[in-house]
Amino acid sequence: MYKELTYETPEGFTVFTSQYLKNKGTCCKSACLHCPYGFTLKKLGLQFQEVKEEDFPVIEAMLSELGQNGGSQTIEWKTFLPENIKFILIKNTICGFFLKNHIQIKHLFLKPYFQDQNLSKEMIEAYFF
Repeated sequence: MYKELTYETPEGFTVFTSQYLKNKGTCCKSACLHCPYGFTLKKLGLQFQEVKEEDFPVIEAMLSELGQNGGSQTIEWKTFLPENIKFILIKNTICGFFLKNHIQIKHLFLKPYFQDQNLSKEMIEAYFF
């Protein structure tokens, strides 16, 4: 889990991490991208986006960042039908993806800065199904 307080987006914006927001001690109710208090999820919810073949490099980069490529936990994500692979978004920002069947999420992958926001399979299923 990442413990940095901020990071910079490719567009050059500084973003406060959930660790920074936890250190503040209370929720400011500004719908922060990394809100550890659940306010952003309650207010805006999650969005889901279809994964297309041209998005595969994004998934590969995420798995590489998570150390999922080549290790003992390697998931054969390409064996899933494209309609069973979904990006998860908060405030139009990709925070991860999941692999599903018709009734449940089989595998969940969250970018490191989003892993400290209580985004469990069960919570995401409640928004998706």
